[in-house]
Amino acid sequence: MNREEARSTIEGRVRETVEDRSDIHNVHLLVHSGSRDIHWNMAFAKTGDHPADPDQPYHAASVGKTFTSTLVAMLAENGQLRFDDPITEYLPGELLDGLHVYKGTEYTDDIQIKHLLAHTSGLPHFHSEEYGIFGRKPEQSADGETFFDVMLADPSRHWDPQETTGWVKQHLSPHFPPGGGVYYSEVGYNLLGLIIEEVTSDSYEDALHEYLFDPLDMTHSYLSQFSEPAVESDHPVANFYIGDERYDVEKYRSFSAWYAGGQTVNTTEDLLEFHRALVDGELVTDETLAQMKQWQKLYMGLDYGYGTVRLRPLPFLKKYYSWGGLGATSSFMFYAPRIDVYLVGSFNQWKYMTKAMRFLFRTLRTVSKVDRIK
Repeated sequence: MNREEARSTIEGRVRETVEDRSDIHNVHLLVHSGSRDIHWNMAFAKTGDHPADPDQPYHAASVGKTFTSTLVAMLAENGQLRFDDPITEYLPGELLDGLHVYKGTEYTDDIQIKHLLAHTSGLPHFHSEEYGIFGRKPEQSADGETFFDVMLADPSRHWDPQETTGWVKQHLSPHFPPGGGVYYSEVGYNLLGLIIEEVTSDSYEDALHEYLFDPLDMTHSYLSQFSEPAVESDHPVANFYIGDERYDVEKYRSFSAWYAGGQTVNTTEDLLEFHRALVDGELVTDETLAQMKQWQKLYMGLDYGYGTVRLRPLPFLKKYYSWGGLGATSSFMFYAPRIDVYLVGSFNQWKYMTKAMRFLFRTLRTVSKVDRIK
């Protein structure tokens, strides 16, 4: 298959997805392969809806966890912390007191930084997963309220990570002792953001800009509700959807609760720049990256490392295995090393995650049919 045939095929699939599905309103997709001389940046919006543009920023959701884990890894390489350090070395007692009480026993002192990175701390996930990955049962307080309900009920409220941690301690319970399993936890990444602040003496958002966004010339990237981009985009931030409901991340101050767990706004080009730098060893060494890619099964076909995700089709399709970041808005940032293909973008829909991964797999297969030129 030649390049133009492959591009036409992929663009046709994206258009069809936008026009034929009532729940998909806008899609951003960047396909890059240096060895195939491919760099296709595309965006499509439903007819009559807000227009989409390839340079448009969008809410990257939990793709931002890869930023957080990379910051922690960079600090580890600088000797400013270690992955196996207990979090009690960096966070105050009043924040941690009663954080991890499982079956009557307090395990907070046993939580290490690596447990937060790999979602093995046992801490709960404070957002409603019915809006997120794979429709898992949402974690609710005793009165049946999820934290996401709380966020949507008061869009004007700004949440800091100490407040979200306090809500978790009051309303939710851990799932197992630290290291005793794998359970996706947003609160764990908010704690990592606070650890980054303690170690760097900067705010988390300033650390993002200083260590990642500015050096990599990610000029349109920022932490929504906390910072601003170096260069204002000519396009508004793309709306994302939860079912039929449309959300503007800039108007919901309560979305600040995502913080270090995934509150960044980025463009596809900025995310590609970051991921290429991570893959090419410009941010951390190969040895540290290997630690970040110690995979443990999170869901079927999906593994988790230290803030990194591996998309894993069937075993006989290993050449399509890809790794990077994944967000609940069906945002993605993946690299398939065996075929040298990057896929970056978002379907901007919280209830499309499984279908989005199937789409990405089909896209990888199509691009792999284009001959390499180098």
